Amino acid sequence: MKEFNVEKFCKDLTALRGRETQNTFAEKLGINRSTLSLLENGRQMPTIDILSRFCDLAEKNTDEYFVESTSDALVYLMGSLDESDKVKIEEMAERIRIKEKYELLAKRGTYVVD
Repeated sequence: MKEFNVEKFCKDLTALRGRETQNTFAEKLGINRSTLSLLENGRQMPTIDILSRFCDLAEKNTDEYFVESTSDALVYLMGSLDESDKVKIEEMAERIRIKEKYELLAKRGTYVVD
């Protein structure tokens, strides 16, 4: 699973703005100055539109800001297991997903789950 790299985005956004005022740079991005401030400080995630406009200005690809998640416990655990253990965990995860689907259907009244 990929997650947004807020740290890299903030650093690149601030670097691209350089010495330009937040008001002027925010106008280039088509956003409010307060939104730019929140983005630069990592307190707000950019929308796809804002990210796209930023990448156009910076001549970067949006993919640069998405990285493989290492914070997910299962992803972390999978990296430290033997292959046979990984297969067992994948099978268990699939059983859980199937059970969750049946439970959802049961809540809708379509099926009865024991």
